[in-house]
Amino acid sequence: TVACTGIEAASGLAGELRVSRGGLRRVVTVGAVSVLVLLTGFSAVALMAQPVVDGSTPLGGALVEAPVLGVVSEIDPGWLAQGLRYAVGGVAALVLVQVANSQMLGIGRLAYSLGRNRQIPSVLSRLESTRSTPYITIVIAGMLAFALAASRDIEFLAGIFAFGAMFAFTIAHLSVIVLRFREPDRPRAFAIPLSVKVAGGSVPLPAVLGALLGAAGWISVLVFNAGARLAGVGWMLAGLLLYTVYRRRQGKSLTKRYSIPEEALREAKEVEYGSILVPVFGQALDDDIVGTAGRLAAEEGGEGEGGAVLEALYVFEVPMSLPIDARVSDDQVEKAREALARAKEVGEEYEGVEVATAMVRGRSTGAAIVTEARRRGVEAIVLAADAPSRIRGGGVLGGRGLARDRFTGETTRYVVEKAPCKVLLTAAPAEATPAGGGDGEAPAA
Repeated sequence: TVACTGIEAASGLAGELRVSRGGLRRVVTVGAVSVLVLLTGFSAVALMAQPVVDGSTPLGGALVEAPVLGVVSEIDPGWLAQGLRYAVGGVAALVLVQVANSQMLGIGRLAYSLGRNRQIPSVLSRLESTRSTPYITIVIAGMLAFALAASRDIEFLAGIFAFGAMFAFTIAHLSVIVLRFREPDRPRAFAIPLSVKVAGGSVPLPAVLGALLGAAGWISVLVFNAGARLAGVGWMLAGLLLYTVYRRRQGKSLTKRYSIPEEALREAKEVEYGSILVPVFGQALDDDIVGTAGRLAAEEGGEGEGGAVLEALYVFEVPMSLPIDARVSDDQVEKAREALARAKEVGEEYEGVEVATAMVRGRSTGAAIVTEARRRGVEAIVLAADAPSRIRGGGVLGGRGLARDRFTGETTRYVVEKAPCKVLLTAAPAEATPAGGGDGEAPAA
């Protein structure tokens, strides 16, 4: 318990502490020695209070679930022993609260890390707007912990704890070894001693020993505790299934790393959009997209205040076979001007809304939109979802595409994943015609 709590605290606070190399060495040394001294000393005192008689001690029998109470009960005089029993009960309650708090902190940080690295759905790692805590995961974990504790099966609970603790110890030691090869030149404030050079890296022998002992302990739990074996392995398989399904639905590799900014996990607040980027494509449905952005912009401007600025953008896709500054045909330019003029006309129908227009070049529509959004510092982008079709309509319509493809085309998906600001997708209509830079997207109201 002490070691597992220490790992949680170390992993959770490591990024927030600033300590010198010498200071870290002292902390590690003092911490390791203190734990050994305390555990060894308390074990010796316990055996003095409850000595071994005929090969056994009450500490391994009647007092196995409350050894500390058994130790203090042997203290004279009796009134002192009674007082210490109450003190032990109070301290035990405080320790349990501290351990539970430490575990909840660990769960919160783990959910945050998994969410940022696209390993669990963002809804599970969503951060509360005020305190920035992944409250959904914490609530779920609290409910599961309560359900497990309600079983009142101490052996089962201890087995689950041992399963998780031994697995965590094993992974922690293996991580140290792997990092020695993946990042051999990384500056380290503290390095485990007794390392052996192997194939361009170094293998710390204490970490190898720790990994072997942790794996042995974990295997022993699997072999001798049926409850922990079923619950622990079931939990791991459920996690792997969630990860696999989520990554597949997102169309992402199971082995590559993907990161999203912290802001993407934060719970949405009521925000005011000072500027909104609205890509237009010269289609009839542009009016609906601009109208949606215009309504948003009109809501932000109060009496006597200026409204938001709509920045209507038309992208000329220039193929890789031509230089980026290649001449654009007069027909394309005329089409762009008409689309932007129509966007300006529709947008400025809303009170207090100003529409600025621009034409840009890009190798792909999505990349050009993201680049312009970042350059202009806009606060939102309004795009259209795609209408379901036989190609990307899912199983209901007989489509062969993935579920994630039902309402987003390549351009829309690229912008959603890469945009530096919020992306608002309008609802797809029942019927739509392809638009959006030639990738089959259909802007819709």
